Amino acid sequence: MSLFVRYRMQKLLAVDPSLTCSGWASLNIESGRILAVGKIRSKPPSFALSERIADIQEKVELLYRTLELSGGDIVVCEAHTTVRDPKAAFKVEQVRTVFEAVARAHGIRVPGRLHPRTVQTELLGLRGKQLRRDIVKETAAGAVLHLFRDDLERLGIAADREVLRKHQDIVDAILIGSLALTRIESARRGDLHLDTLFTK
Repeated sequence: MSLFVRYRMQKLLAVDPSLTCSGWASLNIESGRILAVGKIRSKPPSFALSERIADIQEKVELLYRTLELSGGDIVVCEAHTTVRDPKAAFKVEQVRTVFEAVARAHGIRVPGRLHPRTVQTELLGLRGKQLRRDIVKETAAGAVLHLFRDDLERLGIAADREVLRKHQDIVDAILIGSLALTRIESARRGDLHLDTLFTK
């Protein structure tokens, strides 16, 4: 029996981390349905970085309690992208680490991360040269509408591209969650250790 099978998987929390506004999506691992979505906003840049990170940690703790995440549940964050601004990347990495460290402190599994380019190629079918950001966003919104229209409407979110474009961080979190679900299912079917299917 693999380590993966010993856990009773229930909920997945997928996160698109950001120092300004982190999008998140909670999905049922068995059904693949979206249970909840939302954002965590930090204090404004006028506050010291340490205060902003501490504020995010408090909000992440509250989120995990509200969603009743516990042992057997999983948290997967989007991995870092190409580093154009190392200073900004360092700040986002701190936010990403908060989500993962709080999860581990509560016994929640953190198998690894998913790179956004992997989401683009495997889930959106965008291969080859990197496309313009607006094209990627439009394709991402279309994919979320196609895959999760019923769930979005059940959550009271108008299922149209215009609305989703205003919530790109949530769209990204949903897509991370969708791809993570396929990795989880692959681990289950192949009796593989879950951690081998995610970026470290």
